[in-house]
Amino acid sequence: MLSVIKNIFVPKKDYAGRSINAMIARLAAQTNTDVQAWSYLHELEAYENTNTGMRVYRHEVSQRAA
Repeated sequence: MLSVIKNIFVPKKDYAGRSINAMIARLAAQTNTDVQAWSYLHELEAYENTNTGMRVYRHEVSQRAA
């Protein structure tokens, strides 16, 4: 039941239609950080490293990323 609700409310793609998980893996690899530290902030259309507070905004991500 919880997984069904989560699938309804948790987006799987970002503002550009890219897989959020793939983008987080890419950002973690590029910054040499842990994948678990990254999250996607839907309302800001940005990715954030919760350990360091670093945010990657829409204009900073390549159009051909992931």
